[in-house]
Amino acid sequence: MRQQLVLPVLVALGLTALHAAPARAQSPQTPEGECHRCLGEFRFLPSSIVGDPFATTYFENATGGGMALDLKVPVRNLAGETVDSLRGDIGFLLLDFTYQKSVARWLALRTNVTAIGRVGTSTEAVVASGASAAFAGSLGATVPLLSRPSFLVSAVGDLRSGKEYEIDPYGFARSIVDDGYSAEAKETLLGSVKVNRWSLGVRGAWALQPWIGLSGLVESGLVTKTSSDSKSLSTFAAQAAFDLDRRFQFPLGISLAYRGQVGEGRKGNLNGGYRTIETGLYYTGRSAFVIGGEALFSRLASRDASVEDLDALQIRLLTRIDF
Repeated sequence: MRQQLVLPVLVALGLTALHAAPARAQSPQTPEGECHRCLGEFRFLPSSIVGDPFATTYFENATGGGMALDLKVPVRNLAGETVDSLRGDIGFLLLDFTYQKSVARWLALRTNVTAIGRVGTSTEAVVASGASAAFAGSLGATVPLLSRPSFLVSAVGDLRSGKEYEIDPYGFARSIVDDGYSAEAKETLLGSVKVNRWSLGVRGAWALQPWIGLSGLVESGLVTKTSSDSKSLSTFAAQAAFDLDRRFQFPLGISLAYRGQVGEGRKGNLNGGYRTIETGLYYTGRSAFVIGGEALFSRLASRDASVEDLDALQIRLLTRIDF
């Protein structure tokens, strides 16, 4: 009798396992417990211009380059009259590394290192704009203030310190003509300045659906180049992100973002510009790893008031690992 019952029981267990297997295959690839940047079942995408409010641990790297087009610098005679102009394009290179560590549920600390290079792509552009490089590091903190299943607001603060180097052959030649060869002329050819910046603000994220989310920030602070030269800089930005994996089971994320900056401190910012539109495509097939490409269309303000603002296009490869 016992032997006659064994076979039906085994058959019933096998049918139960086969019936349960498709249900497991159809479950989301990223369980909610393993998602470090999720709200309301939506995993937020990274962005080079819109920081997120999550107090999590992650490593992020951005590498890219771009062009600023149609640079125009006026050429003046000894009387200060404009007699001609120099035109050209400028090339950019960028490296950016960010690491954030979650110290507690209510605090995350981060550090960032950035290197930016700029040089003219023609003889005229090199003479007109010279070349420059900037190296900077920063320390920051994120403190969640309001957390709900589909909504998060955090306070953020950052302190950034860097040094900018600039070669100005046109200014050097002008100094030679005006005052002859001197120590001031040499400083004009190759100069450096230390730049410090601090900012405070809030960042927020809101999951509208499992496949769409919004994020934004408002930050304000000061940019200081010398002890007596402090300029205000305020930043506001917003991002709309779409995860097609949640909607159509296709591992692709799409991001649309905008950032604006106001204040005198926005001038000469090589890393993005004071008005930037960003589009991004990301691979979202892994729960803790995102890789994608970003295109940024920016408006750059020159330090020299006689030089018109420039339009720039940058392409970046961005990778992010969440721990």
